[in-house]
Amino acid sequence: MKFNEPINRNALLLAFVSFLIGSCLLLTYIIYPRGFFITTGYTYLIIAFAINSAMLVALLVNTFYKYKNYKENLLTISLFLLNIPICLGYLSFII
Repeated sequence: MKFNEPINRNALLLAFVSFLIGSCLLLTYIIYPRGFFITTGYTYLIIAFAINSAMLVALLVNTFYKYKNYKENLLTISLFLLNIPICLGYLSFII
């Protein structure tokens, strides 16, 4: 599906980059299980949570203002929110 709204494309790019960074941090911890990587991972988690929360608010505002593209907006929000269960799975694996 082609996304017409620039904010939707940016949100999906942010979600993908967040997923990649989180996955790389998890893989690094699995290969080298040191406390430094846990601290780095938790720090990244806090920063990513703040940035992704701001983007989610922007997506919700965009959905209300540009309701003609509601299918595209809702699909973007759904794909964007997929990072939450992935993050929880990574956390449960580490803990």
